Amino acid sequence: MLVLDDFLTTPISGETAGEVLNILASREHRGSTIVTSQFDPEDWYKSLHDAVIAESILNRLVLTSELVQLDGPNMRRHEHALKKDEIER
Repeated sequence: MLVLDDFLTTPISGETAGEVLNILASREHRGSTIVTSQFDPEDWYKSLHDAVIAESILNRLVLTSELVQLDGPNMRRHEHALKKDEIER
């Protein structure tokens, strides 16, 4: 199993995108991949500057996937606010 945590929360270089594509291509139909991200898959294109590589990566990740989208508050902000309140007391 491959886990990509906080996937494409920042832009990556063309070289890195190529490496990600090679890894995903070599694993195609051979193992599970879990991807977590703060962004929706359509927003991942913004972090991939080569349209061909972006399309190839997204096709491998999204076309055969089950998307689970969670709604709710940002837990890091929530925890930070709680800690800040505790300090101020």
